[in-house]
Amino acid sequence: MALVLNMFILMVSLSWAVTASAKEDSTQQIKADSLRQLQELRTQNVKSLRDIDKAIETKIEDTHSTSIISEIDNLKADKHEHLLRQQFLDRLIFQIDTKFNGGDLRTFLVDHALVDMAKVDATSSASTNDGIWKFLRYSVEAIRRLPEQKENILAFLEGYMDRSVANPVSPEDFLASRNYSNGAKSESGHPLSRDEVGAIADRRLNITGQNATPAETH
Repeated sequence: MALVLNMFILMVSLSWAVTASAKEDSTQQIKADSLRQLQELRTQNVKSLRDIDKAIETKIEDTHSTSIISEIDNLKADKHEHLLRQQFLDRLIFQIDTKFNGGDLRTFLVDHALVDMAKVDATSSASTNDGIWKFLRYSVEAIRRLPEQKENILAFLEGYMDRSVANPVSPEDFLASRNYSNGAKSESGHPLSRDEVGAIADRRLNITGQNATPAETH
């Protein structure tokens, strides 16, 4: 009897160990995949910043341009936007790398990481009106309203970031613009007017009529 009991305890212990190991592996995989995805976005953003600097330098050297002031102002505004994106990505990478210890990444972001980042940015004496706290707070609201539970949450944040960090759109407007999502990527559709819909319907009817056989037309 004692032998059976000991074997049962051993089997339970092994089961717990296997479950704990699988959970740890899952957490590490989620973290690794998330960091890889964010690092790729960061690399792309760094390249964009370098391209903007080169474009500014080229414009400065252009002695024939008649609109150099406005062109450089636009480039500097674009650079400011990408600097804020860089700040956002750097801080989010730090949050996931040092504080994500398992569980649902979506919950971690809305209950901890993004909220904590927004608090720091909004209360920092070094922060200005151009900080990212508004974008961070909007991101929390948008994620909470997101109906697709299985969507890649970092891809969702990427789409929101691409709209603008410096001048973020409201969660309502961003979610309303998401006409298509396959769980990994979201795209905005092109709504058609009544005239466009009517024209498409007419073309399809004409094509159907042209393809009909003589027997079908009588």
